[in-house]
Amino acid sequence: MLRRYTTLIVAIVALLGVGSATIGDTIVMQHPRVIERVNLMRSSKLALEVLGAMASGREMFNRKRANAARRALMRNTGKIASKFRRNPYDPASRARQHIWTQWADFKAQSKTARAASKGLSTRNVVTLRQTLPPMINACLSCHQTFRKRP
Repeated sequence: MLRRYTTLIVAIVALLGVGSATIGDTIVMQHPRVIERVNLMRSSKLALEVLGAMASGREMFNRKRANAARRALMRNTGKIASKFRRNPYDPASRARQHIWTQWADFKAQSKTARAASKGLSTRNVVTLRQTLPPMINACLSCHQTFRKRP
């Protein structure tokens, strides 16, 4: 059971991984809205890493830290659609054009992520392990469809 969660956590970290602001040595993110989106995703990644480390046993469960990570995910997932509403051009962006051509699906997936973040239980490690996979799956699903691979 723990191995299943560890595999999910490794998968989400790999897919959420937001690299540096450069691709290679030449293209640098410049558009402020794209930078805001990347920062939103980085913040979510950090929150998921905290929860994942606790759920997998790599880190001791700390309810206060888990609650803070949950709140960050709820706040961030509530902002996803608004941060992607416009499509500014930035060659370093990893957002696929599918976001804007399939806006209803993208928005639905962001709502699924929001619901999953609200469904996270940080009472104890057992409930965290039970409620973290839907959050991870929501992120994976959206990134597989709407994010270019690094």
